[in-house]
Amino acid sequence: MATETLVYINHAWMTHYRGPQGDKAEGNFSFLKTNDIAYESWNFEPIRRKVYGYVPRSAKINISRLGAKSGDAEVNGVTVVWIARNPRTTKTVIVGWYRNARIHKDAEHRRLKRSSDFEVGYQIEAPTADAVLLPIDARSYTIPTAKEPGNLGQSPVWYGKGEAFNRDVVEYINRGGAPVKRPSKVPRQTDAELRRKVEQAAINHAITYYESDVGGSHRVESVEKDGVGWDLEAFAEDGANLKIEVKGLSGKDLVVELTPNEYAKMLSPEHRADYIIYVLPEALSSEPVAYIFRYDAILSKGKDLVWVSDEGQRLRIEPIIAARLSIA
Repeated sequence: MATETLVYINHAWMTHYRGPQGDKAEGNFSFLKTNDIAYESWNFEPIRRKVYGYVPRSAKINISRLGAKSGDAEVNGVTVVWIARNPRTTKTVIVGWYRNARIHKDAEHRRLKRSSDFEVGYQIEAPTADAVLLPIDARSYTIPTAKEPGNLGQSPVWYGKGEAFNRDVVEYINRGGAPVKRPSKVPRQTDAELRRKVEQAAINHAITYYESDVGGSHRVESVEKDGVGWDLEAFAEDGANLKIEVKGLSGKDLVVELTPNEYAKMLSPEHRADYIIYVLPEALSSEPVAYIFRYDAILSKGKDLVWVSDEGQRLRIEPIIAARLSIA
């Protein structure tokens, strides 16, 4: 599958790139250690409906790698992806891009006066309408920097990590820098009464199951109000005691959350062998089907604890860290 022609330029981290006033350039470049103003400070400041991009250290871009023929002085239609190291996270991320850029062979093809005493040489130019700078909090696409073949190195000019990587970046750009939508949060039912009905339906379903022959003919007791870390206890004739955490869902997506207490009890060596996760999607439908996850001591290795269903479905566990905030 063909993709756009990309080149990546690693430059200083800034907020606006529309001049140095009130927008400090930060980075590991030696130039910034002895100079207050970075040449890339104006990379998104338009001049007559064009933007001009400075490449740190005036490093030359090999335009033959971007489709230029021998003897060509320039190449057109390139997507220039601007990347920078976030000083807060120390990760190198995409900060913006030029599409339909023209890249000249000469690193200082055009010199422009950017202030009364500051002139910059440019190799890259693009229409302002095709230039996008991402807001600080939207700069989330991480560039691989580990010392491995193909990753970003010391040069400010990089050509990506192969076609598959570049294709993924193009898709990211096509989304305007938005991340891929993934079901990371549990859909919350805003109707409190409906939520209660869903939860109660799931509890009733679990009780019916464990009291049935198929469920082991247990004697089931509710401990929901006791705060022990599970909802039901199921007692078998042989004395076995199951601790069942029940989660009801109104929709089909099997995504649930545990409270800190529930999660601690689930992982506890004292309880995990008997701790059941009983999830009932579409709890208010006529014939809902439960997913029952049990601890698997054989598959579990060290701290990698595994819960699986009878059908072999493995529960993916994603710990969530919360915090309490108050005024000091």
